Amino acid sequence: EEGSAAAQAADYAFGQFRYLHTLLFVHGAWSYERISIMVLYIFYKTAIAATTLFFFGFFSGFSGQQLFNIWIYTFYNAVFTALPIIVVAVLDQGLDADTLENIPKAYRSIISRGQLFGTRIFFRWIMNAVVHTAIVFFTAFWCLDTNGISFPNGQVHGLWMTSSTIFAICIVMVSFRLTFEMRSITWIHHFFFWGSLAVFILISIGLNVLPTFNPDLFAVIFAMWRNPQAWLTAILAGSLPLLLDLAIRGVQIELFPSYMDLLRERCLMREQYQKGEETFRFAPRHTRAQEKKHKEGVQVIKAKLGEAEGRKDSQSTTKKSSVDALVNTLLRWRDLTGAVLDATEEAADALVMDSGEGKTA
Repeated sequence: EEGSAAAQAADYAFGQFRYLHTLLFVHGAWSYERISIMVLYIFYKTAIAATTLFFFGFFSGFSGQQLFNIWIYTFYNAVFTALPIIVVAVLDQGLDADTLENIPKAYRSIISRGQLFGTRIFFRWIMNAVVHTAIVFFTAFWCLDTNGISFPNGQVHGLWMTSSTIFAICIVMVSFRLTFEMRSITWIHHFFFWGSLAVFILISIGLNVLPTFNPDLFAVIFAMWRNPQAWLTAILAGSLPLLLDLAIRGVQIELFPSYMDLLRERCLMREQYQKGEETFRFAPRHTRAQEKKHKEGVQVIKAKLGEAEGRKDSQSTTKKSSVDALVNTLLRWRDLTGAVLDATEEAADALVMDSGEGKTA
């Protein structure tokens, strides 16, 4: 009875102590990564909206003139950008459960090295938001000059059409920026991602056709959709920040990968290996000599693996040779990674252990 009462009063309870391994290394790593992305992204998208209003103050003389329509701006955090991050914070998985359970070093790299959350990472996200906002606002504000004539009847854009275009760019940009942080994309992610954009369009149409309820935005959305200059501005101003982030992320992963990036690449290679696809992709940092050496090594290792699997059942000797120890090490390494990879410290330690040549105290 005391154990049951303690379990009911505890935040977490598990029947056997061995469940602690999965709770810590799998669910703990998932939760830490989800919470980190959620906190950083919420500050990021809030900073996008606040910095846009700050930049507009230089054009309005900080007079208190609103840039965005008050009704459509109310739904920014509550509806338009809330659903995708909720799904990511609940369902996203940085690595699969088998990898996290078998490689405890992944959990240590997530928690101890501050790869996902910290003061440096937080201010990097804030600066990222400031740069993105500057690109979007000044590109759109100068392309859609409020006094420029762009309609056949001689009408100008006006403040509300320019602000509606900037607001639409911000919504789409922050939504697609979240996809860069998604590690596992399912149909649920797709449903809420595209659903949030659909809700934004429906609410914009609703506020556009109510002249008495929201006169400032009446017929503005439809006029924006009919204007080619607004579409070109939205594509240009919205794609520049995303392409900049994508280029920086690609260079970082290619030249300065973290331990988690290497593990994700290994998992992807394992999936491709199981499907019979090519498992090795030469990056710019590989030379032709390394490429030739790698291909030769792969052929030799595959031949040894085939020989070992062929005589695995027939061989019954108690003492293994050094070649068998090497093959057994490669077999275990293949089962762990799903593909034949370059030599690592773990494989070297396993080779010493199999051959019985370990260091003595």
